[in-house]
Amino acid sequence: MPPVIRLLCILFIIPIIPATGQRLLLGVKGGATLSNGIGADAQGSTLRLGGHGGLLTRLRLPAGFALQTEALYSQRGDNATAYGSTIGQRLTYLDVPLLAQYHQQDLFVEAGGQYSWLLAQSANEPPVFRLNALAVRPREVSFVVGFGYQDTVGLSVGWRYVGGLHNVFRPGELSGSGQRQIRNGSLQFYLNYLFEPRQVVQAAVRTGQGTGWLAVATARRAAKLPVVLYQGARFVFYTGPAAVIRRLRRPPAPESAPESAPPSIP
Repeated sequence: MPPVIRLLCILFIIPIIPATGQRLLLGVKGGATLSNGIGADAQGSTLRLGGHGGLLTRLRLPAGFALQTEALYSQRGDNATAYGSTIGQRLTYLDVPLLAQYHQQDLFVEAGGQYSWLLAQSANEPPVFRLNALAVRPREVSFVVGFGYQDTVGLSVGWRYVGGLHNVFRPGELSGSGQRQIRNGSLQFYLNYLFEPRQVVQAAVRTGQGTGWLAVATARRAAKLPVVLYQGARFVFYTGPAAVIRRLRRPPAPESAPESAPPSIP
């Protein structure tokens, strides 16, 4: 079995290990990505608009915690054409993040690590030297932080930042003067749909009894999508920042004066 497939299997089996108070969810996700080069040598890097999508599993744990793994087809790189201080390419990866989450009612935060395999690369302009096709590292390790809004019907929206920990290019293959300090950095906005495995079985049984039920259920889910998108966007752009500002502007509670002892009676 190839190492990539083996690691994917391990990561997706981790959340299925049974334990008390756990609840397994499966899902699909997709969204937009804004990426560019970051680092000391990334002087002329410009934003590239791309996308990402794939599958996920989430294991709900007690006290609002959760463990989530994903397998994503993701685009990164930048949109620059200058040589030397930019990435200058569209890079396509297979991303496998492993995240710890904390949920508080309908909001959540997440953080963890991500391992990526380079699937394809395409120069923004034809390279002058063939060395440019050999320079990109085939593997990448990144850190991940994010937050989002989770609806009760299984839909969620969120923001996520992915920062590369390795330089994009291998040392000494382009400029001849050593390692270029340029890493991938990307901001993702995504939409998830989560469901329990038993829902798939129930849907299959009911579909065998009649396809009308499946069509009605799908229509109900689709009708709620605009509401979830509105609620999530409102939280990201208004509710969340407003709550933080109110918390920062809230004056400290005045200290209560110590109670004076009653006068003694002679």
